[in-house]
Amino acid sequence: MSDVRFGKFILSDYSDALIVTDRHIAQLYGIEGSNVYFLPRGERAKNFDEVTNLCRWFVREHLTTDGLVVAVGGGSIGDAVGFACSIFKRGVNLLHVPTTLLAMVDSSIGGKTAIDLDGIKNVVGTYFFADALIDTNFLGTLDGEMTLSGYGEILKYRMLDARVDELCGNGASLSDIICACAQYKQKICAQDPFCKGERNALNLGHTIGHAMEAALDIPHGVAVANGLYYETRLAAELGVCDSCYADRWRAEICKRFTIYPLSEQMLSLTLQDKKNVAAGGSSTVTFVLPPEFGTYSIPFERVTELAGR
Repeated sequence: MSDVRFGKFILSDYSDALIVTDRHIAQLYGIEGSNVYFLPRGERAKNFDEVTNLCRWFVREHLTTDGLVVAVGGGSIGDAVGFACSIFKRGVNLLHVPTTLLAMVDSSIGGKTAIDLDGIKNVVGTYFFADALIDTNFLGTLDGEMTLSGYGEILKYRMLDARVDELCGNGASLSDIICACAQYKQKICAQDPFCKGERNALNLGHTIGHAMEAALDIPHGVAVANGLYYETRLAAELGVCDSCYADRWRAEICKRFTIYPLSEQMLSLTLQDKKNVAAGGSSTVTFVLPPEFGTYSIPFERVTELAGR
């Protein structure tokens, strides 16, 4: 499994490595040099063309399997660079340096890589375990939207882990909350690295969340918060959780996030979710529902019926 470290990212320590980032981050932190490659910002980095061009740069730079690639950026940079590193020469060393709150608590940990295809988020990807260096000094340059996005994933961890919820409730520092989230994910991924069981809990809120992210082009964490809102309601409708539990968390979500209405397009996109499994030839959608955090495959017609209430 990957190693997660907390400390200071010092650029000069990686002068012999290949660094991949985007121009916005490079300008903020003075990342420059012949060993630096720039991907587009955000989801535009996550496609086959960009990954192919990055691999061609690896070839020109004579990257060997014992070399090191450092991915400096948010979740999209980490996803795209991770995918490229996993397929280049069947795997080269990678260090994630997450620069966003969301990437620090979630996407830089656990070894999932992904790119998008035909409007479907993260439909192509690999498992590729890499180290992460979390430097919270990067958070000083985040705008409000990106900070809010990180809190969407933190809400998920609050629902999953009593320690994270207690820290948030007691006014702990953001650094302590990040550490608790990262340690929780690291523990879960070590127990179930390939999503065969317990790790599926980390997909809480993501079935509807990913569909809303694709349909509305909103930040990932904001979409996850909306997914948590609707999937908690779904759990109550199905009797998986009681109404008091659902009301508590939906109120927490509404304190910080705008809740967007569901649409037929979003519901249709859930049919492309990678957690879905075949069930007797009928169309089903797979959810991770609270509070048991079990995986539930629900007929699509039933999902649309419940969503309309």
